[in-house]
Amino acid sequence: MSQLDFSFSSDTSTNGFDYWREQRREGMKALARKLDLPLGHPVEVWLVDNVRLRGVLRLREECLFLPEFGEGNLQFVVDGVAFTVGEMESCVRTD
Repeated sequence: MSQLDFSFSSDTSTNGFDYWREQRREGMKALARKLDLPLGHPVEVWLVDNVRLRGVLRLREECLFLPEFGEGNLQFVVDGVAFTVGEMESCVRTD
């Protein structure tokens, strides 16, 4: 029985990690468009109970790959405070 060989050669003009980062960046843009939220940008968020947050809007959990999420599964963070879409009254981009 012979051992299988894997060919890891690739086009030297494309770095795999850079390609993955670019794909992830594009995935975040698509997610932001789908949710109509300015992910990765400075925002002012008003939560229920009159709580105001200022900072960069990010996903609470960074994941290697962006799976298909339902809005109910997503949590966001601004200024160290986590919240869901349902807890937001408004979100305005400030840059």
